[in-house]
Amino acid sequence: MNFSLLKYNHLFIFSFSITCLLNFSCASYAQKPYTILHIGDSHLQPNNLSGMTRYQLQKELGNAGRGLIFPYGLAKTNGPKDFTFTSNIAWTSSWITKPNSQAIGLTGISIQSTATSGYMKWATGKDTLDYPATLGKVSYAIQDCQNCVVEVNGIKKTYVNQVQLADTLNFSIASDTSLIAFKGCTFTLLDLMEYTNNLGIIYHSTGVAGATFKSYNDNSNFEKGLKLLLPDMVVVSLGTNESVKKWDSIAFEKEVRTFIDRIRTNTSAAKIVLVLPNENYIKVNGSYVYNTRIDAVHAVLLKVASEQELLTYDQQQAMGGKGYMLQWKQQGLVNDDHIHFLRKGYQKQGFLLANYLKQQLKMTQND
Repeated sequence: MNFSLLKYNHLFIFSFSITCLLNFSCASYAQKPYTILHIGDSHLQPNNLSGMTRYQLQKELGNAGRGLIFPYGLAKTNGPKDFTFTSNIAWTSSWITKPNSQAIGLTGISIQSTATSGYMKWATGKDTLDYPATLGKVSYAIQDCQNCVVEVNGIKKTYVNQVQLADTLNFSIASDTSLIAFKGCTFTLLDLMEYTNNLGIIYHSTGVAGATFKSYNDNSNFEKGLKLLLPDMVVVSLGTNESVKKWDSIAFEKEVRTFIDRIRTNTSAAKIVLVLPNENYIKVNGSYVYNTRIDAVHAVLLKVASEQELLTYDQQQAMGGKGYMLQWKQQGLVNDDHIHFLRKGYQKQGFLLANYLKQQLKMTQND
C-alpha cells in the first residue's frame, strides 16, 4: 500500500493506491455505472467526508460523473467547493429542517426565484478529480405560468396555463459551463445532477444541517428524488441530531422504519447501509462528557438493520472505538463543539468509509 499526498479542495491530504484491489478492472466497476446515494446531515453538507469517499471509489473503480449538485451559495449556505453557480437574480431558500412553503427535492434544500425570468450558470470539475459530464437531469417546480419556458443547455419545455406544476428535464452537456433559463413563471429548483454512461461509480451525496430521519420523512418529494436517481446503494448517515435532542426511542425507531420503507418502495433493488454515527460529547458543568444517547441510537439502528437485513457501518468503531474522538481532537481533527469535525477529520472519515464500501462492492461483484 503506497501513501502519497494529493491536493483536494485546497488542502493536502493522504490518499492511497492499491493495484486492482477488488479483482476486477480498476478502470470500471461493472458493466454499467453503479449509482450510490449518500444521505445525511451537516456532516455531509460541505462534501468533505463524502467528497473523499467519492474520490477514493472513483479513482479505483471508474468515474461516471459527479452526481447530485446544488447551488448552495445561491441558498446562502455552505456547500461543496468543487462546483460553482452564478445567477442574474436573487433566490429564496427552503429547508426540510424548517417550516417551509415551497417544494423541496431530495437534496433537502430548494431555491425559488424572486423574478419571473432569469438564469443560473454552473461549472463542475473544480477539484483534483476531473468529473466527466455528458448528461444531466433537473427536477423543478413552476408556479403562476400562463405562457412560460424552461430551458437547459438549449433543450426547452413550454407550458401553458399552469398554476402549479412539477416536472423534470433531461439535457446534454457539451462544455464546461451549463445554463438553466426560465421565463414567464416562478421557478423552483429541486434537484440537479450531472453524470455519464461511462463504466464506474456515480456517487450522489446530500446533507442538510440539523437533519433527522423525520426531516426527510416529512418531505413529500423524497420519493420523486429517489426515482430520479435510481440508486443501486443508499448509504444513510443520520442519527447524530436525534442524539442531542429530546430522546424518544419509540418515536425514533418509527421514523427509521418509515425512512427505510420509503427507500425500499421506490428503489426495491437498492442495497441499504445504515451508518452507526460516531460518538459526540455534551457539555455538563463546563466539561465535555460522553453522550450516552448515541448508544441508544446505535441500538435502534442495529435492531432495524437486523430485522430488515440491512448492512451497517460502525463509524465509531472504524475511528478506533469509544473514546477515540478525543484522540482525534488532540490531533486537530475535531471541532471545539465535540460534535462536528474539521475538514481533515471529515476527509479521514471519508477515507475509512471508502474502504468499507470497496469491500461491499467486491461482494456485490462476486454475487
